[in-house]
Amino acid sequence: MAYLPIGISTLLFFLLPGWLGLSLARAQAECRPPPPEVARLVEIRPGFHRVTGPLAEFDPCHHSVQLSMPGFFADKLADNPPLMIIAHGGNGPGLAEQEMVRRMNARGVATLLFDAFEMNGFRYHGTSLFLTGATNESRQRMIFKATLGAYHWARLHPRIDGSRLFIHGLSNGGSVALNMAAVVDPAHVRVVVAEGAPSAGIGMPDQVRVPLLVVFGKIDNYGGKTEDDWMYTRADLCALNQQAEQAAPGTTQRCSRTYNPAAQMITPQQWGEQLKAEGQPVEFWFYDDAAHGLLGGPIHRGMRIYGSGPTAVRRYGWTGASPDAANRFTADLMRRIRATYP
Repeated sequence: MAYLPIGISTLLFFLLPGWLGLSLARAQAECRPPPPEVARLVEIRPGFHRVTGPLAEFDPCHHSVQLSMPGFFADKLADNPPLMIIAHGGNGPGLAEQEMVRRMNARGVATLLFDAFEMNGFRYHGTSLFLTGATNESRQRMIFKATLGAYHWARLHPRIDGSRLFIHGLSNGGSVALNMAAVVDPAHVRVVVAEGAPSAGIGMPDQVRVPLLVVFGKIDNYGGKTEDDWMYTRADLCALNQQAEQAAPGTTQRCSRTYNPAAQMITPQQWGEQLKAEGQPVEFWFYDDAAHGLLGGPIHRGMRIYGSGPTAVRRYGWTGASPDAANRFTADLMRRIRATYP
């Protein structure tokens, strides 16, 4: 059995408890538990809700937070890997988000995934509470606040490259990603990826500060009234919009529950094309053989029921993509990440 020299072992005996105590104190100082009167649900029609009240901050100590590093056999991009912050969709972290974690980690990219709804005190897993029972703006406001906090926390984390952060959001998380592109610092965030973002929710910003990739499956009709009611060309009533706390100025200042509620909002494609015409760094990526959530498994041509009782509405909800489309999306994403290295 090997022994440390007496001087070193004695030094460790005295210093280690203090070091552990300092680390524990620092970790505890980062914790952001929700306030006592955190978000609550208000039913606005049978089976359908809006979230009101103060929203929770990102809490790095929350049990849902997964900071996943590339494994030993993963591709190595740098000693400190880049980080992908993942803003989940309207049903919380699911198959598509976990598949993004797996694919990014295998290719040398760390990931940060968390559950914004659970941080706000909601126990909803196994229910349709948020998938089909809450407004887009309610879900997006919770996800946006948590994602903004995650960005501020992650850019200072010692195990990742704080100058190479990437943000990906799917569905309601895609709308959050659009808005994150307007508030992050280009010194930290290289690219934001907004996948399957609906027009309804917290709106879309007037300006973005970093390159923004707007991604859609060509047969994404999620939430559509007809089979060809594509997400990227859909426009709902302004009354469905509400601005998120700390979001940059955008469409909700002209189109929301407060401003012009009876008017029709702009579509995601129209919005993106306007920003491109102004010279802003926006690109569209469209994928054949893909619906809503390119990493969500094979294409499933299902339907969704929103609400309950006589006011319930039935909507299209095609999800997933062909393996080829999912792989092309992953390869395209990795090309953009690798391009940030000299």
